Formats: sequence, C-alpha cells, structure tokens
Amino acid sequence: MARLDQGQVVAWYVCTVAACAFLVCRLVVRVRLLKRLYLDDLFVSLAALCLIGDLAIQHYMFNQGMSEMAKSTVDEQINMMKMIIPGSTLYVTSLWLIKSSMVIFYKRLADRTQYQIVYNITLGFLAATWLVLFFDIVFKCYPVQRQWEALRNPKLTCPPGPSTVNYWLTILFNIFSDVFIICLPITQVARLKMPKKQKWGVISVFLLGILVVITSIIRAIYSYRNEQMITCTVSMIETAIAIIASCLPVLRTLVFGSHSRTGTYSGHRGYELSHSGIHTGGASKQRTTVSTSQSQVDRGVDDISFNDSEDGLVKDTVQVSGPGIAVRHEYFVHQDPA
Repeated sequence: MARLDQGQVVAWYVCTVAACAFLVCRLVVRVRLLKRLYLDDLFVSLAALCLIGDLAIQHYMFNQGMSEMAKSTVDEQINMMKMIIPGSTLYVTSLWLIKSSMVIFYKRLADRTQYQIVYNITLGFLAATWLVLFFDIVFKCYPVQRQWEALRNPKLTCPPGPSTVNYWLTILFNIFSDVFIICLPITQVARLKMPKKQKWGVISVFLLGILVVITSIIRAIYSYRNEQMITCTVSMIETAIAIIASCLPVLRTLVFGSHSRTGTYSGHRGYELSHSGIHTGGASKQRTTVSTSQSQVDRGVDDISFNDSEDGLVKDTVQVSGPGIAVRHEYFVHQDPA
C-alpha cells in the first residue's frame, strides 16, 4: 500500500509538470506568433500557480500521514485539517480560472452577435458560482477552527449538513459549467461552412473537455467514499487535463501556422466563430473585399488578417505566394421581417 501511495504522489508531480509544459508552449506561441498575451493566458497561468500550490498542500498532508489516517497522531490530523480550506479553495479557483479563460478565448473569436451576450452571461455565472463555493468552503463550519478543535473536543464537531451541501454544490456547478462551456463553441462550429474534415477536427479539440467531466465524476465518487488520497490524485489529474485542454486550441498554430494582425501571414484563410456565410433565409447581400499585398521589400511577408479576432481556429489551404491580390467574399444575411 505504501508503494501505491508513493506512486500517487509521483502522479501528482507528473500532472503538474505536464500541465505547466503545455502552458509554457501556449505562452511561447502567443508571444512569438502574436507578439502579445491575452487575459485568458493570464487566467490559465494563475490556474497553474493554484495547481502548484495545491501540490504543495497535498504533499504536506501526505507527509502528515494522509495515506494512513488511522496511524496518524492527533497533532498530524489537526495539521491536515488546517489545510482543507486552502486546498479546497485552490482546487475550485484553478478550475474556475480555466473555465473563464476558455470562455474569454471563445468570446474573442465570436462575432458581435447574441453569442457575445451568452459568453458575458456565462462569465457572470462563473463569477457568481465561484463566490458561492468560496464562502461555502470557508463558512460551512463556523468558526473555522471547529473543524480541527473537534478532534480534541467532540462537542465542537461540525454538523454534516453543510459539508453535504458543499459536496453537491461543487459537483453540480463544476459538471454543469463544463458541459455548457464545451457545447458553446461546438454549436457555433457546426454552423460554419467548411470542409467536414476540418470541422470535425476542430470539434474534436473541444470534445477533449469531456475528459475533464469524466474525471470530475470520478473525483465525486471517491470524495463521497471519503477516500482522501485517491481524491487528491484525481483532483490533480482533473486540473491538469483542464489546463491542457484549454491550451490545445491555442497550440493549433503549431500545426496551421500564424494567423494574426501582429504575426506573419501564413497564406491561409481563417474561420471565425460566427454566422457569417450561413444562409438562414431572406435576402442576402454580397460584398467583395480586395486587398493588395505589398512587395516583400516592406516587411518580407505581407501581414493579412481575414478575421476580426486575433486568433483563428481553422484555416483552409488557399495558398498565397509572393505579391498579389487577396479577394474575400463576405455574405451579409438579412432576415425578412415576420
């Protein structure tokens, strides 16, 4: 059993290193290709710091005897109980930062339609639920010291009701928000006119978030069984997968190339998460935009962006070589009045 527990500790470090490695790649891509960082990059970086802090807390609890609670002393159990609130807070904060970063990323890609409103409402929901969970974690047993003083004085034992409420609130908010955030960009990509192979390639990136939902369910099961050690392990895996999944849409530029006003033009056309080019009935108007690329004397390679956002998700293979004229057709659809 001791060897198995040590193996779980190693897994904590592997998850943390893997998540940080993807984060570093994400930041390098943004700085080198887009010449800047965004708010979602900051949020993911803060989530990684929370993950590192959670790792330190869990390792401390492991040294205090978390793997063999029956053999630990009262002082060791008190030391572990004191870490429950900061550990739970870091866990929830890291996940909610990652959720918010993904919403901000998708919001920047979407056009200025009703999807902007949906993303703003989602960010407000995430902020509200984080506050609810934070105050519930801190004040579910008040005063806070009752949680560990009860180990010496059983009369101070906290009632089980608030802990049960916190358990279900965390699970429901976590899983529901994950599923909703996964579905948001998929519903938009499904409406875009692009080759099916590209469309399913983009959707598959978003569907990786399902792994986060699965680990959330597994963690809920072990938490319900009060198996602290394995619960901590699954928590680390869940957060690491969430960080990696949030980095993958950004890292697609390693495969497709840069697509930015501030980066270099790779000769590909990007698709925005919008309704542009989707025929929904009614009259439509076409506008053709012609942009002339300058000679390579100016900047070596022309910088052209066909997208209002700094990021793009997919690009087709319309190659532009050397100086020339790039033509874009935009279709504006006007719905007939009812």
